[in-house]
Amino acid sequence: MIELWASESKKSPEHMTINIITSSQQLGNKYPIMANLMLPSIWSSSDISLLQIGLANALSLYFNVSLEEVFVSTSIVNSGMLIEAGEEVEW
Repeated sequence: MIELWASESKKSPEHMTINIITSSQQLGNKYPIMANLMLPSIWSSSDISLLQIGLANALSLYFNVSLEEVFVSTSIVNSGMLIEAGEEVEW
């Protein structure tokens, strides 16, 4: 899945991570595949676009569903607003 996302977004898989979580219930608009994409604010608008579109395409291919069945929501994380290995990450 990571290699597929990297290929679809034309980006290195070096820092990509995917968590797959199943849901027991979904209310409102129904999407078979929903993704919450968190990206550091250091990425350019064009890179963000490539990554989110690439993720949607990769999910569609991987799970063999149409793009209409994939929902991707992107959140931008500012420098200092995440902890890795117990340390605040700055960029």
